[in-house]
Amino acid sequence: MPAQHIEENVLDRYAMGTLSGESIPIIEEHLLSCPACQSRLLEADHFLTHFRAAATQLDVRPAPLWKRFANTQRLLWGSSAVVAAALALFLTTGEPHRLTSQPVAVQLQSLRGPESQAEVTGGRPGLLIFDVPIAAGHTDYQVEIVDTGGNEILKGNGQVNEDRLTFRIEKLPPATYWVRVYSGQPERQLIAEYGLRAK
Repeated sequence: MPAQHIEENVLDRYAMGTLSGESIPIIEEHLLSCPACQSRLLEADHFLTHFRAAATQLDVRPAPLWKRFANTQRLLWGSSAVVAAALALFLTTGEPHRLTSQPVAVQLQSLRGPESQAEVTGGRPGLLIFDVPIAAGHTDYQVEIVDTGGNEILKGNGQVNEDRLTFRIEKLPPATYWVRVYSGQPERQLIAEYGLRAK
């Protein structure tokens, strides 16, 4: 590559993982010998990490005191009603029924480095949401979860919802896993891989 530095938009696309495959070797070769571009890439990574973390944060402003008091009253009445309903159910059927819990959504992002590993609660249902770009009209994606030894743990078809690829998991034992996403058209091809830890 010439002595000139990597253009800003190309470096940003490389940091986000959206740069085309044929350009990546040229960019990486330049990065090996250019401290200025290495520094710019670290800044871009730092920005993306904070931007993605901020994008997933909820608005957690405290409610006014009167509203918190009203919510506490509702919670007490609601929990009393749930206990009474569970007791009535137990007395009429002789056995407790378990409530099914909703899956916890986990955002998987293609960041480089050890901090990119997402976490789920082991033994609980989850919904993995991937940051892969979805091609128009393309719905054939397979997801494969393997352990660190390469043994297949779970495999299935991903679901495309509102231009986002998702995959539901029921239970993963506590361990570290690799989650691989394959495109099935025109032939099966690995398009993304993520670290995932169940704890």
